Amino acid sequence: MSYEALNSRIMEMKDEILAGIQQNMRIESVRGEAQPDAPYGPGPKAALEDALELGRKLGFKVGQADNRIGWVEYGEGKEMVGVLGHVDVVPAGDTGWTYPAYGAEIHDGILWGRGCLDDKGPIIGSIYALKAIRDLNLPIDRRIRVIFGSDEECGSSCAAYYVENGYEMPTIGFTPDADFPVIFCEKGTTGIKGGSKVYDKGHIEVEYFGGGIADNVVIPTCKLIVKGDIKVAETEEITVTHENGKTIVEAVGRSAHGSTPHLGVNAAILLLNAVKENEFGGEFQQLMEFLLKEIGAETNGESLGVHYVDEETGETTVNLGIVYYDGEETYFTLDVRYPKNADPKVVDDTLINHINSYTFDVLRKNNHKILYVPKDSELVTKLVHVYEEETGEHLEPLAIGGGTYAKKFPNMVAFGPVFPGEADVIHQPDEHVEVEKLLRALQITAAAMYELAKNSRKQY
Repeated sequence: MSYEALNSRIMEMKDEILAGIQQNMRIESVRGEAQPDAPYGPGPKAALEDALELGRKLGFKVGQADNRIGWVEYGEGKEMVGVLGHVDVVPAGDTGWTYPAYGAEIHDGILWGRGCLDDKGPIIGSIYALKAIRDLNLPIDRRIRVIFGSDEECGSSCAAYYVENGYEMPTIGFTPDADFPVIFCEKGTTGIKGGSKVYDKGHIEVEYFGGGIADNVVIPTCKLIVKGDIKVAETEEITVTHENGKTIVEAVGRSAHGSTPHLGVNAAILLLNAVKENEFGGEFQQLMEFLLKEIGAETNGESLGVHYVDEETGETTVNLGIVYYDGEETYFTLDVRYPKNADPKVVDDTLINHINSYTFDVLRKNNHKILYVPKDSELVTKLVHVYEEETGEHLEPLAIGGGTYAKKFPNMVAFGPVFPGEADVIHQPDEHVEVEKLLRALQITAAAMYELAKNSRKQY
């Protein structure tokens, strides 16, 4: 069908939509200390209330769950379409912004500021998409509920609260918090921390070895401090200094997201390769041998025994995210993401066995199930059809290593707002979006909401 009427209505509301998005963007909704009636701090609560008030002003039914997650709803029917997003944001940081991070300013057709893409622009815009459907009196068989959490960036406890406390689950839906054309698969993940107390300091005394920002980030820099002199294979990435009878070795790699570790260079592995000719002994020797033999330059888990390849959903990735040794304790973290043909229990058991074969215990383990919605499902086929009708481009659904809000609800996938080939500015200083492309994404969102709410089982 043609979505011309919906597209036109979105453009007629352009100024109103932008004003609504900008108003929410100016709220610094970074998670803070919990307060009475504000479980994630005052900022996220203020943004949540702003979205609810917008829904009230536009004449929709609204609801919320204990100041954690809210919704705006339209229509009748037993079944419900869910559009899931969030109004909390990551911190802006102190540097790198051309315009104020919470100014929501528009310059030369570009909207600048934290949340314009992730996720205030898309989710506040979805409320206006709901208004467009209502204004045009389009026939729908399913209710549509735009749901907005306020703790997505810090673990999505808001969505978990919604599910665990028995609030109504959507029949079908999407989150406008990723990429077009549609993401039908998000790999399963195992996050694991291995380590031990240091009982044997070995032949060469290591005072410190450490690097890493987070489990899901390739280690960009790493440092080793050793008493006395050691052999070091110096390279462009390795620097060596000597101070007060100590050898200090530093490595510089290249950061990347943990879902794409092959795009980075792990500084910890660079450093250990530079000093591997030394016989350190003790727990540090065990740490070095484990990291070099079981991981090394690999990012596919082959030596760890968890390398899976699936034609449809990709292959295993393994990221070494944090390493630490201080003479008292030592630990490391692995972020493992695997495709559809992997058995999660086998992955976990294999990782644990490899870790336990050295002098390490598993100190922490967490899992996230794979998200997989078949390409021929009602949900994926309709979203692919909408994107093709709106853009004229036929693109295949995507399988990714990253995880989105869609994993929190059944029969939900990620859909937009970022178009293919666009630079990744989410979570970065100078987060921005072209107004024209944001409105285009909202037109596609409105069409998708309508198509899913029609309740037609037609396959495209």
